[in-house]
Amino acid sequence: MKKSTIFLIFFLIAILVTSGCTRPESAGAGEPVTTVQPALSPALPQTTGTTKVPDTLVTFRQVVPPELTPITVTTTRIATDNPYLEYLQVRKKTFDYSIPNCPMENAFPAIVKDPSYGIKQIEPKLTALSEDEYQVFLWKYTEDKAENTAIKTLLQCQGADGNPYWNFVETRVILNPTNLRPADYTISINARSNGKIIAQFKTTRTLNQDQKVTLTNYIPVRADEVDLFDDIQITYTRLSK
Repeated sequence: MKKSTIFLIFFLIAILVTSGCTRPESAGAGEPVTTVQPALSPALPQTTGTTKVPDTLVTFRQVVPPELTPITVTTTRIATDNPYLEYLQVRKKTFDYSIPNCPMENAFPAIVKDPSYGIKQIEPKLTALSEDEYQVFLWKYTEDKAENTAIKTLLQCQGADGNPYWNFVETRVILNPTNLRPADYTISINARSNGKIIAQFKTTRTLNQDQKVTLTNYIPVRADEVDLFDDIQITYTRLSK
């Protein structure tokens, strides 16, 4: 066959095949199509106004300070529970003999050289020594370091006039406190002459119930005034806290 005849045959076949493949398909011949509806949001309620949400209820209570009451406190008062006076002694002339002026002047110059010191003064003046001070005097100025032993002969006192002569008055008090709680007391030992108070010796102590307190004083007195010393009186003042 001629080439033109063969080419014509193939050309016709191609036209027939093409016309069959391009025919439109029917609507029911294809795969089914699924349509998905989008989910609708729930309808929100319509509000005609703004509703205020109440805050948490908090109650405040005003604190009112108590009314201040003025308080008046006295610094001292006379105690109603004074200690019990268990023992009181006045011993005049602790030495059997009178002590010359010179050794006393060396031992206690502030007392012996004071022209206003003594019971006979217009304003009597006396000084009380502690028991320790008295013991130092005995140790330094007596031969046997005790009462009623010879006074040492001091070099500076040789040939000195003995006047005025001296002695000591001893006062000894023992107190038995009765206050239930510890308390501070000012204790006054009042020296008296001719019924009048001529000197006061004060001390402040903390007193505890049933704990006894001993107060001992030694008062230098001129020998010619010793008999003018009558006795002592004890007074107490409880200190407020």
